Amino acid sequence: MKFTPELTFAGGRVRPLADSDVEHLLALYQHPELPGQRPLDPASEQAQLQMQRMIELSVQMAATQRGMMWLLEVDGEVQGMVSAFDWQPSALRVTLRVDGLPSLQDQHRAVALTACMDFLASKYHLRNFAYQWISGQHESLKTLLQSLGFERTAVLRQAWRTGDNQFADIEQYHLLRSEAKPVPGRLGEQDNPGQNLEKSFHSPGESS
Repeated sequence: MKFTPELTFAGGRVRPLADSDVEHLLALYQHPELPGQRPLDPASEQAQLQMQRMIELSVQMAATQRGMMWLLEVDGEVQGMVSAFDWQPSALRVTLRVDGLPSLQDQHRAVALTACMDFLASKYHLRNFAYQWISGQHESLKTLLQSLGFERTAVLRQAWRTGDNQFADIEQYHLLRSEAKPVPGRLGEQDNPGQNLEKSFHSPGESS
């Protein structure tokens, strides 16, 4: 069954992780963007096993509504990954993050994020999208988030560990979408929107 969709945008697409993506992930994690995150050694057997486990978890997380991962491709080349985590279905809330190679441009980060949010809002009715900017990341990321409608709502002081005795601030951004909340229906009226993407979701009275 398919739980994570392929989504296209101008100039590229995001797609589910596949077993053949270990090398792509290893290349991505040689250029970590988060402060304190160490590059992975692509020749390390342990690192390869970690990436294989990440691919397995990406399927399990999407199937159980705990998270979702997409590889981000621009002009057919993998340049990053979009992650949705801290998924709280009852609160219609999820946190997003984009990890990218140095070649990934902000414009492609923006359209990839938008495509993923549009899908999560339409399929799972998520409305509250969060993004954490860690002190030390590129400043342009904050401008990008604000251009998409995110607002800085809180600062968590010394909340991100960057070393044994070193910490960085977290700036919390939120975007509250305007889509209407789902209306509960009787059992059997609707397909479960949290399950197989091969099933379409229709409201009562809507043609298939």
